[in-house]
Amino acid sequence: MQPDLLIADEATTALDVTIQAQVLKLINELKQKYNTSMLIITHDLGIVAEVCDTVSIMYAGQIIEHGTLVDIFDNYYHPYTKGLFDSLPDIENRHAELKPIKGQIPDPTNLPSGCPFHPRCNYAKPCCSQTAPDAKWINETHYVRCHLYDDTDDNML
Repeated sequence: MQPDLLIADEATTALDVTIQAQVLKLINELKQKYNTSMLIITHDLGIVAEVCDTVSIMYAGQIIEHGTLVDIFDNYYHPYTKGLFDSLPDIENRHAELKPIKGQIPDPTNLPSGCPFHPRCNYAKPCCSQTAPDAKWINETHYVRCHLYDDTDDNML
């Protein structure tokens, strides 16, 4: 049918590694063959690295950081994005402890005021509990929603 957009929601969840690789290969082939845009929804950063050009990180139903694959994987800014990468196992140091993000995900029907991540954030400032942050453009492809960057262009993480 050659759709303009293909949406894949957790398309490889619970698949063994071999089948997962076949699905990812098919996804990439479809993108190329039909010049189709794809929206891939996943918790697996390995899949993101394998098939995505542009990445949006969501927390509590909001995009909190958006950019190219390189922007997000090599130059992330949001504390939640940092937490995602810090919670991955270190393949070079198999004895290193995992660093999970503290606290619990908020109830989506009762989100905290201000930035929804502030109760779990190691960098939260008083304004984080009061006001939701606006998008701060880092460059022409990358933005973050975080009060850490209201007054500075420096990557504080």
